[in-house]
Amino acid sequence: MKKYIIFIKVLLLTIVVGCTEDFEEINTPSNAVTEVDPSWVFNQMLQKPVTNYQRNINLYPDFYAQYWSNTVSSFESPRYEYVDGWIGNQWNEFYTGSLADYNAQLDFYGDDPTYTNALAQMEIWICAEWQRMTDTYGDIPYYGAGVGETVPYNTQEEIYYDLIDRLTTAVNTINEDDTTQYVFPDNYDLIFSGDLSKWKRFGNSMRLRLAMRMSNVDAVKAQTEAVAAITAGVMTSNDDGAHIPLWASGWYDYLHQMAYNWDNIRISKTFTDHLYNQSSIGEDPRASFWLTYKEDNYTLDDETVFTGVENGYDLVPDNALAGATINLDGDYVGFVGDGGDTAYYMPYMFYSEVVFLTAEAALRGWASGDANSLYLEGVQASMDYVGVDATSAADYISGLPTISGASEESLKQLITQKWIANFPNGSESWADFRRTDYPDITLPIDGVSSSASVASGTWVKRIRYPDNQHDLNSESMPSSQNTVSTDRMDIKLWWDTANTNTKANGLMNSNF
Repeated sequence: MKKYIIFIKVLLLTIVVGCTEDFEEINTPSNAVTEVDPSWVFNQMLQKPVTNYQRNINLYPDFYAQYWSNTVSSFESPRYEYVDGWIGNQWNEFYTGSLADYNAQLDFYGDDPTYTNALAQMEIWICAEWQRMTDTYGDIPYYGAGVGETVPYNTQEEIYYDLIDRLTTAVNTINEDDTTQYVFPDNYDLIFSGDLSKWKRFGNSMRLRLAMRMSNVDAVKAQTEAVAAITAGVMTSNDDGAHIPLWASGWYDYLHQMAYNWDNIRISKTFTDHLYNQSSIGEDPRASFWLTYKEDNYTLDDETVFTGVENGYDLVPDNALAGATINLDGDYVGFVGDGGDTAYYMPYMFYSEVVFLTAEAALRGWASGDANSLYLEGVQASMDYVGVDATSAADYISGLPTISGASEESLKQLITQKWIANFPNGSESWADFRRTDYPDITLPIDGVSSSASVASGTWVKRIRYPDNQHDLNSESMPSSQNTVSTDRMDIKLWWDTANTNTKANGLMNSNF
């Protein structure tokens, strides 16, 4: 079994941690003087999403995608409150960690043609992380950031267009046949073990994701880039999926910690409801691979119905811990890993997501292929990855509604199945919900908090900027959001749909 060499920063995950860094430290590389072998740096960059997973992802995107619900009454984020000691870490860790490290590698090796392939791989990854950052906040410091100087904020539109160009260039730069190139050792490239063809397909798939995200705000650009990405070559099988392995012998902050060791979360009832209401056969066969009950008084049999916990309690009921939770004892490799040194995997991009993106492009008339066939292919890809047997998968798929034509009904069905297949990738599914307003999710059961900057009866749309930006860099921020009172979390991002709350029969009127 291949041993992954992973160097984990140990982070004290106490729930309330104050952010005390000065702004100038935000863009100051920690390795500005010492030259470091790029394999070590690349390895660290690939780990970043899991080194502080609870505060950066689980307490925010995971809840807002309604994959998970909180079981702790003191958690403020499910009712849309901002906690700087939680999500504020993502900003600091990106600018002072991954981005600073990447910029340092460009300084050290950018003029050496031997490192062209290696830097292109790093470029693809940092572009993916840039997408995660701007989809969290909106406009952010981009051009010139991460080199120790204060820079202005750039619009999300500018950032998206540049990321597409950067991904295109990086993919085209990689030369798989050049034997003079520096090669990352397999066990340092945690995602694709040095397979350059998979890095290229991942880069093209990221380009497709960005293109489809802008479908409602720049359809012409979205179509052009989506078609170009598909033509260049996106992921072709589950073997191409991007997943971050976690080291069994070290510290790793992922869902097993939150659901079992700390009992902070249970599966959202929104998610379990959708596992039973999509196909005419009833239960989604992936449910038993993904879910179980932790409490001893539950026994799983053929008649078990998985039930989660409703989202957004102020005072969580005593029976919340009896809700369904993650199944760590099953055979699903996406949770339990390969049985060796890698104990768990965090999904970054599933192959099934790429198929659903292609299906949506076909639904809009942008790409060749039948949208319904591609949408069902995406479901099948997810079934295959999870490990569902062929008969159960076929029965479930045969009971799904058919989609046809560029209509809200078809898009809702497609996005809902994409949301199920993307479990538990909360960051991506929260973005899809904000873009399309699908699938059907609920507002906080106890209402939006009076301390939140989200209007009652509406959904959270972004995360506000960290305190240190307001305290030390407000002059660089967007003028409409440079005070705490105006930096609201119900402000739509650039690619978000119009008329968010205008629905009839559960359908939007603004996706086409």
